[in-house]
Amino acid sequence: ESCYLTALADCRAFVESLECCLLKAPLSGSGKGLNWCKGAFTPLIERWCARIIEQQGGVVGEPVYNKVEDFAMEFYSDGKGRIIFAGYSLFRTNAGGAYEGNRLLPDAEIERRLSAYVPVAALHRLREELQRRLSVSLGTEYTGYLGVDMMICRFPENEKTAFRIHPCVEINLRMNMGVMTRFLYDCYVHPDSAGCSGIDYHPSEGEALKEHERMSATYPLEIREGKVCSGYLPLVPVHKRSCYRAWMLVAPTH
Repeated sequence: ESCYLTALADCRAFVESLECCLLKAPLSGSGKGLNWCKGAFTPLIERWCARIIEQQGGVVGEPVYNKVEDFAMEFYSDGKGRIIFAGYSLFRTNAGGAYEGNRLLPDAEIERRLSAYVPVAALHRLREELQRRLSVSLGTEYTGYLGVDMMICRFPENEKTAFRIHPCVEINLRMNMGVMTRFLYDCYVHPDSAGCSGIDYHPSEGEALKEHERMSATYPLEIREGKVCSGYLPLVPVHKRSCYRAWMLVAPTH
């Protein structure tokens, strides 16, 4: 369970009550606004909590879960109270929780992979419940795409391993990377292919261009029936002075 902490004393008590926990700024995204704690309420963490409480009113405290998969359900709000399911997002994060990239897969395949841990019926029930709750809470307040980030987590249960869904890690009220890659796969990737997308940071000048040229040579792009069936495709131009790359890499599935 997570909790909303509005006083420094409550933040201290929460951090010191758990061997490992996570503090979040309520308004943040893409892995930013996270503070990983290991049982000690240090002066650095105290100053961070004080700043977030002053700016945003409180801090979210969560235990650290034994995560096995990051995924999201994407929706569209028409601004008139209707919330439409727009697809799944199966994505990767680094050790600090920052976004790294997405799997380029059809919705049916993402459901199949998640069903290794939880029943598909549970995913459908959760989707319907989210549509109902989101419609009530923001259906007439927001128009556009939004994503609800989730996790599959491992729990010990009766000397066995059980898997559960964390149903709402965060809500992104924007056109997010999950929606973008859903469109990217559905519109531009051949149905007999799958792959991944990524965002990379290269601090040294020329490093991004060098890696772009290496991947272009190693994974030549192949188009079939107007869609990418194999190879590397940059999603933004890469120049000598580029520090970031956004790309996708696709291969046939059979």
